[in-house]
Amino acid sequence: MNNTIGNRSETILEHLALDGAINRLKALEVPADALVWHRFFGALLLVLLVLLFLSGAFMAFYFSPAPGSAYDSVDYALFTLPFGDVIKGIHHYGWNLFLIVMGLHLVRGFWIGAYKAPRQLVWVSGVLILLLVPAFVITGDLLPWDQKGYWSTQVRISIMRSVPLVGDFMVQLLQGGPLTGIVALTRFYVLHIIFLPGVLVLLMVIHFHFIRHRGLCGPLSGDDLSRKTVRFFPVIINRWLILFLVVTFVLGLISWYWPAPLGDPADPTDSTYVPKPEWWVLFLNQLVTIFKGAWSVIGSVIIPGGLAGLLIALPFIDSSPERHPAHRKMVMLIAALLAIAVLVLSIMGYLEHHA
Repeated sequence: MNNTIGNRSETILEHLALDGAINRLKALEVPADALVWHRFFGALLLVLLVLLFLSGAFMAFYFSPAPGSAYDSVDYALFTLPFGDVIKGIHHYGWNLFLIVMGLHLVRGFWIGAYKAPRQLVWVSGVLILLLVPAFVITGDLLPWDQKGYWSTQVRISIMRSVPLVGDFMVQLLQGGPLTGIVALTRFYVLHIIFLPGVLVLLMVIHFHFIRHRGLCGPLSGDDLSRKTVRFFPVIINRWLILFLVVTFVLGLISWYWPAPLGDPADPTDSTYVPKPEWWVLFLNQLVTIFKGAWSVIGSVIIPGGLAGLLIALPFIDSSPERHPAHRKMVMLIAALLAIAVLVLSIMGYLEHHA
């Protein structure tokens, strides 16, 4: 029986011209520590990304991208549709966890010098993915058309408008007019479910391409020769599937007991509503608060853009072969100072808006 099923499977794969790819996948060997408890942030990010795509696709079936019905469609999916609260919760908690894990993934990569040659482009493609993720949050916030999402978008648009030369053009491109209405909602929706996912998938393919050809970062000892290897299929695939099931169960349980929040419907005439910045943007919001008037461009463009450029250029700035943190004292010191500055600004922002 098993032989018959196996022969039929091979015949189907041959007809689909996938037999060669499957055989190469079966023959692929990777380090045994590619997916273990102390090194699984990358795999966890992939799990969360799949969950975000699946939950987002489910919610898109019921979402109506028009100001008059957007809120009602989200309310229906969240409170009336069977398991709609779980799906919405997985999407909500998933992206929060995605941001946290991505930060930890970046910190770990920096700590072990994973950006060193020959893996420079692995790091660069990963940073580009990191810089793209906030665009998902920004476009997704407006879609429920509640007070928080609407007025948070107004704050971001005002910051965007302050960017010299291209600010007004970017606002016009996103809003499609002087007000945030049906055109803006439609464009944010298209960006969120079509354009940005397409760019993200492309960057992920590029990222995995460089990982495949440059390899995973080895131990700090530099002893790559003694690393054991395992088959990618089925060993690593099975580990990833177990992680996927565990994360899905945990997020589903959290969503069941603590449904994702949905505020009051958006009221564009209620100028008294003051949105509170979310945790991941507290330090950026504080920069905008510190630099006002003619200096606003420093907090909204120059400093954030400089930090992004520094992350991208890091492999080419710190090009020495040394990977151990103890041998990169200057780089570690600068990173620590930047981390402290971000933490201080975040605390200041929290005390100002949430305490």
